Amino acid sequence: MTATANAPRGTCVSANGIEVCYEEFGDRAAPPMLLIMGLACQMIVWDDDFCALLASRGFRVIRFDNRDIGCSTTFPQLRRPSVLEMAFVQATGLRIRIPYLLRDMANDALGLLDALGIARAHVVGISMGGAIAQEIAIRVPERMRTMTSIMSTTGDPKLPRPTRAALAQLGKKLPADRAGFVREYVATWRVLAGDGFPFDAERMARHGNETFDRGVNPAGGARQLLAMIASGNRTAALRHIGVPTLVIHGTADPLVPVEAGRATARAVPGARLVLIDGMGHTLPAAVWPRIVDAIAEHANASPAESALS
Repeated sequence: MTATANAPRGTCVSANGIEVCYEEFGDRAAPPMLLIMGLACQMIVWDDDFCALLASRGFRVIRFDNRDIGCSTTFPQLRRPSVLEMAFVQATGLRIRIPYLLRDMANDALGLLDALGIARAHVVGISMGGAIAQEIAIRVPERMRTMTSIMSTTGDPKLPRPTRAALAQLGKKLPADRAGFVREYVATWRVLAGDGFPFDAERMARHGNETFDRGVNPAGGARQLLAMIASGNRTAALRHIGVPTLVIHGTADPLVPVEAGRATARAVPGARLVLIDGMGHTLPAAVWPRIVDAIAEHANASPAESALS
């Protein structure tokens, strides 16, 4: 188990037995808001300007690299799971040779909060990060002030699958050279973004270059995907949580279709669903104000937040 050294950005702390790289925005005395990123994506995909906008609404915003990605601990001694292994786990539900589950990744997030001396936080997760947030809400709801699940899913295998175009793009091998990697990185996000909003290729190229500099780990992304598949269906457990929940989803999401967002909102008692017409599996800058407003209003309206203010 090793941690990437000399991280270009971020600070590493020990959490849940690994090193977790994180970065903060805003006033450290403000209510904490933990942002959990999605599959095979580094924390920088929570764009700097998005984080700053959220912090300007009165929150201590914390983003971090999940395990096996970016500058947090990676596991080079573990082999990369094959497509056949993933298909077997999905078809049978058997957890054979699973390196870790979403609950372990949830414990990483909780360990980061512990390291920062934070007892309870607003938790915002996107895609796989939304599933990790759901794991926290199911297992230790007392650590959450509110939950926001963005373009995520309950894990129900009966929900619609990604589009062929999205799967084909994600199945491509990433080039090893910088120019090729950035080109394919931008192409992938162009497919996931859809056509509902202008695509900011320049911004995504900046993300791609920084991702390359911070370290690329395709095997880690594969292990994260296996963790998602092996963690199963959370629908029944979500019906029993009491954490104030906001669900945000785009109507044109090619990777996690909008039905998954609707299913999440149906599963969580009292959840509020916000659908953004034309949004794909990205957060385009044009909708940042609407998303930030929704998250901030949700956080500030929660009974727990009112009691702490």
